[in-house]
Amino acid sequence: MNDSPPLPSGLLKAFAACAKWSLWLLATFWLVLALAWGALHGWIVPRIGDFRPALETQATRVLGVPVRIAAISARSEGLIPTLELEGVVLLDPQGREALRLPRVVAALSPRSLWNLGFEQLYIERPELEIRRSADGRFLVAGLDFSKGGGDGQAADWFFRQTEFVVRGGRLDWADEMRAAPPLSLRDVDLVMRNSARRHGMRLDATPPA
Repeated sequence: MNDSPPLPSGLLKAFAACAKWSLWLLATFWLVLALAWGALHGWIVPRIGDFRPALETQATRVLGVPVRIAAISARSEGLIPTLELEGVVLLDPQGREALRLPRVVAALSPRSLWNLGFEQLYIERPELEIRRSADGRFLVAGLDFSKGGGDGQAADWFFRQTEFVVRGGRLDWADEMRAAPPLSLRDVDLVMRNSARRHGMRLDATPPA
């Protein structure tokens, strides 16, 4: 049996140096992540109310529509902090109130923060109107979500969220294109889960008698 020739000493030193630097980079990454997560729980979470204006600005930039938040609080439960928002309002381009959410609970994770989103969004008792205009445009809470409209950024952000839950909502559907009577659904429960390649949705609602 022939023995393989030994690797040159210079190549062995290069491998050793690469392995050493890889370990240092990995350790540094986990250290930075631990420090950031500690700062989130120890400093940001107790003072989350002070960040309300900045959160409004960030939400406005991400969604592409003006966002107002009446109050915000946070609590830490294990590794994932939870934010609770009250009186969340989205404004239409004319500055009118387009959608009001009485209570929103949002869970964070390192992955969701990296994507500028949430691990889970829970919305309680929202009231939403969806309308198809006579010219075929879809208006959601007064915002144009038609193909080619200006709100594609909000739709992209929505479909990047891991889980989206609505409980006890009301949905009013008006189809002006068909001149159909308005349809109102009560006790609307919606669960939507998104991944990189798949979107799953379940909708339960009570129609009119």
